[in-house]
Amino acid sequence: MNEKREADSRVFMLLHAGCGVLCVLGSLALGWRPEWELYWGWARKPLAAIGLIILLSGILIRRTHAARITSPVCIAWSSLVIALAIGEAAFRIARYDFRQQEVRWRSCPPYYRQPMLPSGKVFFRRAGPEQWSGPVIKTYLEFAGCDPTPYASEEPITVKYDRFGFRNEIELRDWEVAVAGDSFTELGHLPYHQLFTTMLARRLNLRVLNLGVGNTGPLTQLSYLEDFSKAPSLKHVVIVFFEGNDIGDLNREYLALLDFEATGKRPLRQFSKQTSMLRALGEQIRRIRYPVVPSGPPVDAVFMGRTGGVQVTLGLLPPTQAELSKLTRDALQRFARDYAEFARKTGVRPWLVYMPCKASVLAGQMQPSNQAPDSVRTFTSTDLPSLVAELCAKHGIRFVDLTPSLRQETRRSGELLFNALYDTHLNARGSAFVAEELAKQLDFPGDNPAAEPRRD
Repeated sequence: MNEKREADSRVFMLLHAGCGVLCVLGSLALGWRPEWELYWGWARKPLAAIGLIILLSGILIRRTHAARITSPVCIAWSSLVIALAIGEAAFRIARYDFRQQEVRWRSCPPYYRQPMLPSGKVFFRRAGPEQWSGPVIKTYLEFAGCDPTPYASEEPITVKYDRFGFRNEIELRDWEVAVAGDSFTELGHLPYHQLFTTMLARRLNLRVLNLGVGNTGPLTQLSYLEDFSKAPSLKHVVIVFFEGNDIGDLNREYLALLDFEATGKRPLRQFSKQTSMLRALGEQIRRIRYPVVPSGPPVDAVFMGRTGGVQVTLGLLPPTQAELSKLTRDALQRFARDYAEFARKTGVRPWLVYMPCKASVLAGQMQPSNQAPDSVRTFTSTDLPSLVAELCAKHGIRFVDLTPSLRQETRRSGELLFNALYDTHLNARGSAFVAEELAKQLDFPGDNPAAEPRRD
């Protein structure tokens, strides 16, 4: 009888000791990786305390009726900890992506995706061909967890990208003009016939290749011209420089280019799988505890238009020359020099079209809102266009500044040429105006506008 009690006592102690040690080790493990600490840090101390209590119970408790209560608890806790450890290891080994990042990425409209396919030395482009249908801005706002109400009535469209990932629905084999730029040239929220490049082609009776891709800067756009613009009839190349974020994009591209030239290593963009089961559980619990309620759109100002006040989101503000770093000035010099050199070697005429941001166009025609940041309240204009114009003149690049004409048209019509809330790109009216303005300001000597355009 005593031997049976001794054996039961040893089993009791081992069971409690094992469970207690597992709990303590589990507490330490939750602080091993940053993502576990972030979502499960609150559980570390309670788990360690439970482990110590179970250990002490195994030492101090000897009575049979108490063992009947604590032993099942030890078995349950041990099973849970072991199951979590096995599950964590299994999902990591299987490389299961709890976030399904690529699936989510493809559900987002192409216009708002970061280009992922390597292009040129250190740059990236969209993969193609691709077709996407739906209301572009509304879908993106839902994807980003924002209130889509301002675009509830947005019409669905179908956008098509050619085999190189550019918005050329009509496959051209030859063209006279190639236009590169960022999202203001891609305009992925507008149908193809409303792109200013499409309308410019009709207006000039020339074939125009659109090489616009969002989330790119001037060096990437120059790389697109080098790799994709060459054609037998090519005479003019255009880069649309957006003052809102092209400076920041240029800095990043320039640093990547310098690093490549020093090391020979190019950057990569890949989907990073989230394989941690514990992190996935923690994220889910966090969403339940702290649900995100979509807030209304940021209203930076009120545009005083023909029909009254219109709330607008301004987005990025352009820097002034005084705010530019030496790195930025060096990057601008490198871009202008390389652009001019490309045009010389290719035998084409280079153009740079300066695209202002919404704040520059609406300056003097809007009232800052109560929640507007100080930068909006004090903003008037920027002297950045004069610096870019000087660089272009130095390197023989034709320069066209759209700021004065967009301001004048906004004042004359009393209507916005940009989307009002959230999105800060040209609307259909703005794109049409840019096409007309470029048709006036882009002087294409030697071209024959009366010639019938060929569509191969």
